Amino acid sequence: MIKKWFKTITLSKKPAFQKNHEEQEIIDLIDFLWKEINSSFNTSNLKAKVKNFKASPLSKKIENLPEMYLFIEEHITEKNLKKSLDKKSLRSIITEKHNNLFKYKSFKLIFVPLKEQELKLCKGFLSKVLCKTSKLVGSYNDSEILKIKEYLNTSYNDFSTIDIINERKILLDFSNKIFLTTKNNLGINVITNIYLFVYKKHYQSYHLLDSFSAILNVIPEEILSKNLINFPSKQQMHKMLQKQLYSLEEINERLTREIIERKKVEEELKYSEHLKTIILETAMDGIILVNSLGVVLNWNKQAESILKLKREQTIGKSIYPLVPHKLQEELKRSFNNYIIHGRDELINKRVETYVKRLDGSFVYIELTIIAIETKDDYLFNGFFRDITDRKTMDNEIREAKVIAEKSAKAKSIFLSNMSHEIRTPLNVILGLAGILQKSNFSTPQVDKKNIAGIQFSAENLLILVNDVLDFSKIEAGKLTLHNTNFDLHELITNISRGFRIKADEKGLKYTMLINESVPRFIIGDQLRLNQILVNLLGNAIKFTQTGKITIEVKTENTNNKHVTINFSVKDTGVGIPKDKLQDIFSSFYQVNKPGKNKIEGTGLGLSISKQLIELQGGTLNAKSNLKTGSTFDFSITYLKSKFKSSVHRKIETTITENNTALSDLKVLVVEDNKMNQFFIKQLFSTWGINAHIADNGKIALEKLKNDIYDLILMDIHMPVMDGPETAKEIRQSKNDQINKIPIIACSADVFPESKKKAIESGMNFYLTKPLSEKALKEILLSIQSNSLLKTTNNHNNVVKNKPDSLGSKKLCDLSFLKKTFDDDPEIIKSVLEIFMEETTKDYGILKNYFKEKDYDKIEDIAQMAHKIKSSFKTIGLQKEASVLEKIEHLAKNKAEFTILIKHFNKLNKSYPKIVLEVKQFIKDLSSLNI
Repeated sequence: MIKKWFKTITLSKKPAFQKNHEEQEIIDLIDFLWKEINSSFNTSNLKAKVKNFKASPLSKKIENLPEMYLFIEEHITEKNLKKSLDKKSLRSIITEKHNNLFKYKSFKLIFVPLKEQELKLCKGFLSKVLCKTSKLVGSYNDSEILKIKEYLNTSYNDFSTIDIINERKILLDFSNKIFLTTKNNLGINVITNIYLFVYKKHYQSYHLLDSFSAILNVIPEEILSKNLINFPSKQQMHKMLQKQLYSLEEINERLTREIIERKKVEEELKYSEHLKTIILETAMDGIILVNSLGVVLNWNKQAESILKLKREQTIGKSIYPLVPHKLQEELKRSFNNYIIHGRDELINKRVETYVKRLDGSFVYIELTIIAIETKDDYLFNGFFRDITDRKTMDNEIREAKVIAEKSAKAKSIFLSNMSHEIRTPLNVILGLAGILQKSNFSTPQVDKKNIAGIQFSAENLLILVNDVLDFSKIEAGKLTLHNTNFDLHELITNISRGFRIKADEKGLKYTMLINESVPRFIIGDQLRLNQILVNLLGNAIKFTQTGKITIEVKTENTNNKHVTINFSVKDTGVGIPKDKLQDIFSSFYQVNKPGKNKIEGTGLGLSISKQLIELQGGTLNAKSNLKTGSTFDFSITYLKSKFKSSVHRKIETTITENNTALSDLKVLVVEDNKMNQFFIKQLFSTWGINAHIADNGKIALEKLKNDIYDLILMDIHMPVMDGPETAKEIRQSKNDQINKIPIIACSADVFPESKKKAIESGMNFYLTKPLSEKALKEILLSIQSNSLLKTTNNHNNVVKNKPDSLGSKKLCDLSFLKKTFDDDPEIIKSVLEIFMEETTKDYGILKNYFKEKDYDKIEDIAQMAHKIKSSFKTIGLQKEASVLEKIEHLAKNKAEFTILIKHFNKLNKSYPKIVLEVKQFIKDLSSLNI
C-alpha cells in the first residue's frame, strides 16, 4: 500500500514537457487572440479547434497557422458581442507585437496589402502546382518551365513598380503553360486533380481572405469549365465575379484617371509649347534654330526685325546663303567638328560678326550658338542681337580717343607756344619799363620809342588773350553773332590802311580790290568779319617775305533780300604742303616745327576764323603751293540794307572835330584797383576831363550826395559794394540829377552773363578791360554830343527852328533808335522811312484780314501780327506792340474772331496818329540836315 502511494506521488510530480521557443511564440499568439473573444455563444466548435491546434506538432502548427488565425480573426471582428476591433486594427496589433512570426511566409501573406496579397497567393498557388507536377513528371527539361519555376520562387523587390494587370496576365500565361505541358505528359485527369488538390489546400488556409478569389484568375479555363464538385461554389464564383467587377471598375477608374492625367499633361504640354512660342517671339534677341545641315527650323520675330527677312522666306531653307562667305565656312566647320568631336571654338561662345541683308545694308551682331543633341540629329540654336549702334559708338569712341590724344598733344604744343608768345611781349614790357624807371627823361625821343614798344607789346599780348577767349567761347558754343547795318567799304578800307603800313615795313606790295557790284551797306556782324580779315591778312604778311598781298571783295550772288559776298586774301609767301593743307584749320596746329625758321603764333587764328565763317553759313577754302603762295577765300550771305549810300556814320568825324569838347565833362571813376585808377586818371587828364575817384560803390554814393557828375565809369567787381548793386541804388534815387547819370560798366569779364547783369542793374554801356581808348572816347563824345544838343535846343543857338515835336511825341519813343545809331538823324530818318514804306503795307494787309472776317486766315493774322510787332517795338510803340502780341497769341490759340476784332479795333484807333507822328519825325529830322 505504501509502495502504491509513493508511486502515485512520484507520478504526480513528474515535470511537464517543455515546448521550444518557436512553438511557444505560436501558442502566445493564439492565447492573445483567445483573450480578445468576449462572447461565449457558439464558441464550443472554436474551442475544440484551438485545443486540437495546440496539441498538434510544430510542423502542423506552422502549416495550419494561417487557417487558425483567420478563423479566430473572423470570430473577433464579426461574432463578438462587443466589437472592439476591426481587421485592420487587429492586424496592426499583431504586426507590432508578434511580427517575429512573419518569418513564416504563409502567415506573413495575410498582413501584406490587398493587391500584393492577390499576386502572392497566385504565385504560391502556381508554385505548389508546379511542385506537384514535377514529382509526377520528374525534372522538367523544358527551358520555359524552368524559367517559370525561377520566376515563381523570386520575391518582389519593389511592389510599387509592378503593373498588376500585366502581372496577372503573366501568371495566367504561366499557369496555361504548366497545364498544357503536364496535360501532354500525364493527361487531363492528372493535371486537373493536381489543380484541385492544391486549390483545396489553399482554400483551407486562405478562403477567409478577401483576396482568395484571385486564385481563380490563374486556373486554366479548361479546368474551370468542368463541373467539378471540389471547385468553387456558385457563391464563391459570384464573389470572384464581384471581385473581378470591382477590379474592372478599379481599372476603369484608374484608366479614367490616367486619361484625365494624360489630357492634363497634353494641355500642359500645349500651354508649355504656347509659352515657349511666346517667349521666343517676344525675346529681345533674334533666335534661329537649324539642323546639322544648316536647314532653318525656327525663326523668331526679332530675327525678322534684325535681318529684314520674314519667317516664311527662311523656314525649310539653308542658312548659309544668308551669311557672308567667311561665316558660312566657319559655321559648316563648327557644326561638323561638334558632331564628330563634341566641341568647337565657335559653339557655346559669344562672337561678333556681321551679316549682309538682302537690301545690301550690313548689320553687326553678337552671336552665340548652342548645340542640342537629339535622338536622330544635332540641332544648333543661334541667339544674336543687333550691336550696330554699339559698334558705331565704339568706333566713335576710338576716333574720339585718337582725336583727344591729338588734341592733348596739340594743346601741349599750344601751351609751349603760348608760354613763349606771352613771355616775348612781357619781356619787352618789363625790360622797357625798367629802362624808363632808370631814365631821367633827358632823351624824350628815346623814351617815346620805349613807350611805343611797351604799347605795341601790350597790344600783341591783348590779341593773344582775345584769341584764347574767342576759342573758348566757340568751343563752349556761347559765341553769338550781332547783326547790324554797317559800311562794308569803310570796313575794308580801314583794315587795309593798317595792313598797308605793315606791308610797307616788310617791303611788300599791298593791293585792295572792291568790285563795283559790292553794296556799300549790308546787315551782318561787322566785328566778326573784321576779326576774320585781320587774321587772314595778318597771316599773309607774317608768312610772306617778298612779293605782294591782295585782298579782293566781290559779289557772288544776289536777290531781293540777300547778297552773297566773296572775300579772298592772296599772298606770295612760303606756301603750305598739300598733305598739311587740311590740318591748318585744326586748333593749336602750326605747319612749322620748332627751329630757327619758326614763325611764331598760337595756332588758333585759322581755327577761329574757320569757325566764325561757319557760324555765318560760309566755308573757308584754302589753296596753296610751296614757295609760290596761298589763297584763302570764303563767302558769306548778308541781308541787304535799306540804308542809302549817302548815309554815313559821323562818329569818326565827331571824334576828330570835337577833341576839345570833352574838357567840360565831370566824371566819377568807381574803381578799387590803384593801377587802373592811375591809368584812367592819366587818360582823362589828356582829354581835359575832371575825374573824381571812389574806391567802391559805397564811397561813390556818398560823393553823389555832394557833387553832380556828367558820367560814372564803374568797375563791376569791387569790395564793400560792387558795381551792379551801386547802379541799382543810383537808379532808385528820387533825385533826377542822380538817377539819370549815364553809367559805363568796365570789367575784365568777357562773358555775356556779366554784361547782361550789368545792363539789368541800370548801366548804359559795357566795356571790357583793358579799356580801349577809342571805344571809351566814342561813348564820351556820344554822351557829350547829346548833352550839347539838349543845351543848344534850350538856347536856340546851334539848330535853328528845331521843332518841339522831336521830343514831345505821345506815342512813338525813338530813344532806342537814338541809342543804337548814336543819335544820327540821317540813319534814324532812314529807319522811319522804311517803317512808312514797309510796315504800312503790312498793316493794310492785316486790316483787310479783319475786314473780310475770314476765320480760315487766322494763321496768317498771327504771322502778320508778329511781323508788325517788331517794327512797332523798334520805334518805341510798346503799348501798341503788346496789343499786337495779344492778337498773335489769341490767333495761334484759335480764339473767337469777335475777340480778335475787339483788340484790333483798339489798335486801329491809334494807328492814324502813329502815321502822322512818324511823318512829322521824318520832316523834323530832315530839317536838322539843312
